[in-house]
Amino acid sequence: MLTKDGLDCLIKLFHRDNQGAGLFIPFFSQASIHSIHFWTNRTHIIGIPELALMWNQARKSEEEAAKAPTDLVKQPEPFKKDTKWKQWKESLSTCLHSKNGQANIPLAYIIREHDPPNHLKTFNTVHDQLVECAKLHRPEYNINNGLVFDLLHSLTLNGPAWAWINMYQGTRDGRNAWKSLINHYEGYSAKIRGKQECYDAISKASYLGPRRIFDFSTYVTIHQQAHQDLERLGEPIHKKVWDFLAGINDPQCSNIKLNILSNQTYMNDFTQTVNNIATAIDMTTKLLSTSK
Repeated sequence: MLTKDGLDCLIKLFHRDNQGAGLFIPFFSQASIHSIHFWTNRTHIIGIPELALMWNQARKSEEEAAKAPTDLVKQPEPFKKDTKWKQWKESLSTCLHSKNGQANIPLAYIIREHDPPNHLKTFNTVHDQLVECAKLHRPEYNINNGLVFDLLHSLTLNGPAWAWINMYQGTRDGRNAWKSLINHYEGYSAKIRGKQECYDAISKASYLGPRRIFDFSTYVTIHQQAHQDLERLGEPIHKKVWDFLAGINDPQCSNIKLNILSNQTYMNDFTQTVNNIATAIDMTTKLLSTSK
């Protein structure tokens, strides 16, 4: 398909070859031609027809977005530890959402979960629609797929993940390299390991009272993170409050724990339990400080 620069050259060619012959394409007509070009190319990329007006607005929005700073999101640090996979994955996804590739498509579409375009979903932005619906073939995909592989290559080389994407180096296949990483770090075996790590974190966490490097909020964070990871792994959690209370071994919290155990509402609501205990610990600490 004719590129934007090619279309500009074609318009200039008409002007040059028809000087004095009465043919002149006004500015707004040129803008309309570019809108039609953008609309045709974009609908072909995602495989569905759309209203030209909508895509004209989308084109203007993307042109404005292109003027925004491109260095607000930093590139992820190299991946060196398996235990940092979740944070590194989120960082990489954010980075790819902030960068556009060929045909002005966000590079995040290369690592989206599903292969077929999701045309049944209602999207809030053109950005989201492109990520979910852009075709995973065509010339621009080949270029963008290679760009994502190059980024993965640079971030995983000499680290534990390189062995899982090395096989795609010859083809620079970023999407299949990403799928290989997902299968290794989030496949069935990885989920079993992840669930066990969460349960180990919960069972080993212990609150013994205020400490300089381990206070009550740190204890809460360990449980919250484990709960979030278990939910992400599809593991039902039935004993949030019981496990939370079991790890509180500060003698000054004995009465606080009894109050929670005797209240069915608290036993069924982890957030309320945390807030109640945090308030009680804070009040107890202040009273002890005052009495000294």
